[in-house]
Amino acid sequence: MRTSSRLLLAASLLAATSCDSARETTTGQPNPTTSAAPEATPAPPPGFNKTLTAAPYTFVVRSAGRLGQRQLLVRAEQDGQELTTAQDSILGEVKDAQLVKLTSGPGSELLVFVEGAGSGSYGEVRGYWFGGKDWERMSMPKLSGPAARGYQGQDKFRLQGKEVVRTFPVYGPTDANCCPSGGTRTIRYVLPEKSLTFRQVSVVNEAAQAQ
Repeated sequence: MRTSSRLLLAASLLAATSCDSARETTTGQPNPTTSAAPEATPAPPPGFNKTLTAAPYTFVVRSAGRLGQRQLLVRAEQDGQELTTAQDSILGEVKDAQLVKLTSGPGSELLVFVEGAGSGSYGEVRGYWFGGKDWERMSMPKLSGPAARGYQGQDKFRLQGKEVVRTFPVYGPTDANCCPSGGTRTIRYVLPEKSLTFRQVSVVNEAAQAQ
C-alpha cells in the first residue's frame, strides 16, 4: 500500500513537470497575431489634367506617377478619337499647358511648363508640334557662356507674346543653396520659322535688391 502511494505521487510530479515544460515552450514562441503590419505605401500626389482645343483638334495634357518619376502624356484627338499621343518622363510638377502660335507654319504648337520641387531643382518647358497624326518635340538650347554663369536651377518659364521667358536666381561662388546673392537673370527665346529648336535672343541680369 505504501509502495502504491509512492508510485502515485511520482506519477503526479512527472505530469506536473511535463505541463510546465509545455507551457514554457509555448510562451517562448512569438505570437504571429501580434506582429506589426507593414506600413502602407503613400499614394502619389494628384497629377495635372487639362484639355485644350484648337478646332478641329482637342489636346488632353495629363501627368501621373510618383514625384521624380512622373509620366507626361499629351494626347491629340479629333471628334473624340485618338490621333496620336506624345509621352515623356519628367522630374518636376506640371504647372500649366498652353496652345500657342509661335510661327506662321501649319500645325498646332503646345507648351508644357514644368517646375521642380524645392531649392536646387530645375524647371523646364516641354514643347510639342502636332499635325494630324504626326507630332514632333520642340527643344530649348542648353545654357552656355554668360547665360550659364551662376546658374543652379530654380528656373521658371512663362509665355509672353511669342516669346518664352525664363527666369532664375544667380549664385555667387560661395553662396549657400538657400541664399543666392547675384540677383535674377531673364532669358528670352523665340521659335524661328520652319524650326523645332528655340533660339536665345536676349539675356538680362537684374541686381539683387539691397536688404
